[in-house]
Amino acid sequence: MLLTYLLTFLTILAIITDMLIFMQILKEKELKFNEINMTPRASVIVPVRGIDECMEENVKSLLQQDYPDYQVVYVVDPDSEPNLVEKLKKIGVKVIISNYRCELCSGKIRAQLSGLASSDGEVIVFADSDTRYDKLWLRKMVSALDKFDATTTYPWPKPTHLSIKNLVRAGFWTLGFESQFSEKNRFLWGGSMAFKRDLILRAEVMDELSREWCDDCTMTRIIKRKGGRIGFLMDAMPLNIYDEKDLIRWSSRQLITIRKYSPKGATAYLLAGFIFLIFLILSPVDPILITPYLFWIIKNIIRGRKYGKLSIIPSLMTLFAIQYALFLLIYNWNKREVVWRGKRYILRN
Repeated sequence: MLLTYLLTFLTILAIITDMLIFMQILKEKELKFNEINMTPRASVIVPVRGIDECMEENVKSLLQQDYPDYQVVYVVDPDSEPNLVEKLKKIGVKVIISNYRCELCSGKIRAQLSGLASSDGEVIVFADSDTRYDKLWLRKMVSALDKFDATTTYPWPKPTHLSIKNLVRAGFWTLGFESQFSEKNRFLWGGSMAFKRDLILRAEVMDELSREWCDDCTMTRIIKRKGGRIGFLMDAMPLNIYDEKDLIRWSSRQLITIRKYSPKGATAYLLAGFIFLIFLILSPVDPILITPYLFWIIKNIIRGRKYGKLSIIPSLMTLFAIQYALFLLIYNWNKREVVWRGKRYILRN
């Protein structure tokens, strides 16, 4: 009798979850920003530490932006291989060596601040060297600053080959979209974020960045603390091209960071993850309990539809990623140390 009541309750809950996911699909249509009427000079700053899988694609995609007035600045870490600078220069981009002085900041933030000093754009846009951007990406990122204090988008995962680690990361990556559904919970992604120059060059902002390891975490915190708005542009979504070598450490860093800087979001995922786990365990008894997973897959296929068949594998891997993220979040719940680019950082209060 108790099992019957439990299954009835869970069936109702699954149907409600289906409806909520469907409503989310409809709501996400509003995350497109089609007004492109603001084109001040822009500086795209790209920190580089080594040669990524898609370096040539990355450079070409940034040099071929449909934007009237912009520069691309690649900032190379001094510890990178000696011929990296020459390789980039031959492709035809401006290259500088990271040289900003900050003892506590990460190498990426040091590179970004170095790039700021060598750029002249009215708008500053940060990009990553392992990402391919479509031609309208820069126009959309900059134009939306007419309505927002900062703009961002989230990339779609594209593994270079189908290893277990790459597949798991692809599914895990799609979970990052969930925080963008509500403007209150939005989080900047460091590989695609734009600001007006006068905002990021404020003394207090530069000082705070100089003491941090995480660029997007810090800028998200600063924008929200000032009561600013973050615009998320779904249709500006680029491709993140990767070959994951250290999956557990990489995904743990993401979860520890979310737990630290978005505790309500982490708690919400903890609850949702448990519910989805129960759905999965009891679905052989009641097939309706698997429908939230099916709706979740459909939701992600719709998100990644601009990339056609590339939307399928990450969306299917969501089935595994939901549980993977849940267990890893529990395991890392009280941890404050992250490892990034070979260095250990303690997340401060």
